Amino acid sequence: MVSLISQKAIDMKLKVIKTKKEYQAYLDWVDELFDKKVSPNSTEGEKLQVALRLMKQYEDKHYPIPASILLS
Repeated sequence: MVSLISQKAIDMKLKVIKTKKEYQAYLDWVDELFDKKVSPNSTEGEKLQVALRLMKQYEDKHYPIPASILLS
């Protein structure tokens, strides 16, 4: 069976996101995997889950949601 995942998706090296450019690369990569409907239990699916956690960490640091919004 031929994989529809690009070489970019396979080669993605996961690391802490430090810049907006890195964050955008993660967004593009995650979007590609969502479009391909990767299985959560596959190698790509496992990497996707880690990437989403790294993205959440970056978003929490750089785009915090004010407590007043969270409490309303």
